[in-house]
Amino acid sequence: MKVCTFAGHADITQDEKNLIKPKLKSEIIRLIKKENVDTFYCGGRGSFDKLCSVCLKEIKNDYSFIKSFLVLSYMPGKKSESDLDPYSEYDGSIYSDLENTPPRFAIIKRNEWMICKSDFLITYITHKYGGAYRTLKYAKKKKHIQILYLYNCISEKATV
Repeated sequence: MKVCTFAGHADITQDEKNLIKPKLKSEIIRLIKKENVDTFYCGGRGSFDKLCSVCLKEIKNDYSFIKSFLVLSYMPGKKSESDLDPYSEYDGSIYSDLENTPPRFAIIKRNEWMICKSDFLITYITHKYGGAYRTLKYAKKKKHIQILYLYNCISEKATV
C-alpha cells in the first residue's frame, strides 16, 4: 500500500480548475498504475481539495479498489466542520490525534501528519505564502516523499 496526499490553495478559479483537472486525473491514474498507490488523503478545506475529491470519485469508477480519506484537523464536535466536504465524498475519515494542538495550529499539524504518512504529494501552488505553500516547504524537508507538481508558477527548483 502506498499513500498520496494533496496540497493546493483554498481559492482557485474555475479557469484554474479546468486547466489542472486533466493533469490531476492523469497524475492520480499514473500513481495507481505505476506506483501502486491505493490510498489518498484529502484535507477537504478548499477549492483544490474539492477538485481532488471529485477527481478521486470519478477515477474510482475504473479503479474501485482505491480508498480516499478525509483527514480531519479538529476533533469532530470540537469545532465546526461545516466548511468541509460531506463525509460521503470519502471512504472514511481520520482524526490525526491532535487533541493537544491549539486550534489555530491544527490545520498546519494535520498537513504535516499527512506529509509524514504519505509517499507522494501532488501540489498546485501558485504563490509563496499560505498554508499550501507552507505544506510544500515542509514536504521538501522530508526525504521519503516524492513531490509531483501540477501546472505551477513555483517550479520544483524554486527556493523555499
